[in-house]
Amino acid sequence: MRRAALVAAAALVAITAPRTVHACAGCRNPSMPISRLTAVHLRPGELRASALLAGTTLNVVHEAGCPDVGNCQEVPAQPRYLHDQNIYPGELRTILEIGLTRSWGMEAQLPFRITRTTIRYTDPGGAPYVPLDPDVHHRHETLAGFGDPWLLARFASRWGETLMTARAGVSLPLGRTEENPFALGEFGMRHQHIQFGNGTFDPVVALDAFRTVGKAQLAAYGQAQVSLYENGHGFRAGSRYLAGVQAGTPIWRTLVAALGSDVLHEGAERWDGKIQQDGNLGRTEVLAGLSLTQPFGSTSASLWIRVPVYRRIVTGDEPPGKLSSPLMLSLMLSRTF
Repeated sequence: MRRAALVAAAALVAITAPRTVHACAGCRNPSMPISRLTAVHLRPGELRASALLAGTTLNVVHEAGCPDVGNCQEVPAQPRYLHDQNIYPGELRTILEIGLTRSWGMEAQLPFRITRTTIRYTDPGGAPYVPLDPDVHHRHETLAGFGDPWLLARFASRWGETLMTARAGVSLPLGRTEENPFALGEFGMRHQHIQFGNGTFDPVVALDAFRTVGKAQLAAYGQAQVSLYENGHGFRAGSRYLAGVQAGTPIWRTLVAALGSDVLHEGAERWDGKIQQDGNLGRTEVLAGLSLTQPFGSTSASLWIRVPVYRRIVTGDEPPGKLSSPLMLSLMLSRTF
């Protein structure tokens, strides 16, 4: 009965999930959806090592050019055409946690990101089109590099039957950052929107509560990464927030299945203190998720599947494009030593 209910709920979410939404034309700096790191209570000297692999796919379609080439302010002036871009962002995040006392510990996270992009240009009728500046804005390319590491202190304590884990620390500006792409684009110069880091020291805080009630496993969690200032290129990333709940139960021996919901919010990015109208203006998403977790002694493996049930992307004053990102997958392996 439990398995049938989980399958029915997952199928309903997949059927009703939104396929496309209006989006800003410049949604080209994809951030991976935040993934929760499950809470554990580490004794003094215990070490937990985890590897979290996450990936998704995005399709962004937006217009460019001018309906009247003779009165066109774009560089270069060319007729109206469509950018149809696929983006495949992925991230491998390695995490090390160590218990220092009965309650306190330290944690380090190091992300390695890889992003593949492809582009197709068409006229408004769908016929192939070759723009005058085909490689300036988009390219067939694969980018890879380390993101900003996180260094966190962690505190874990039991309140009755509830395990509370709090984390607080900072992200370190070691990921690659790019020059202002909008300033370069105004002069028709080749540029890059994808940032591998924020280039700033950002506060990071997280809180996780976990409790078992009979066979049920209940969790509530929240996380925030706050951007306070701009980096050396004039870029200030949007602050990112996550809140979610999850309920699970064993469905076969020690295999635990869980349903959950996450609310994600990302603020607008700024360049030289300005919010660019065709840049990332902010987004809010509600994700429904199904997870499977299988312990193997001191090792555990978890698979998360998340789909959007609500998505709002701020579009600003420019004509909006369309964005589709129907599925997010995450796989985590953890071992406690």
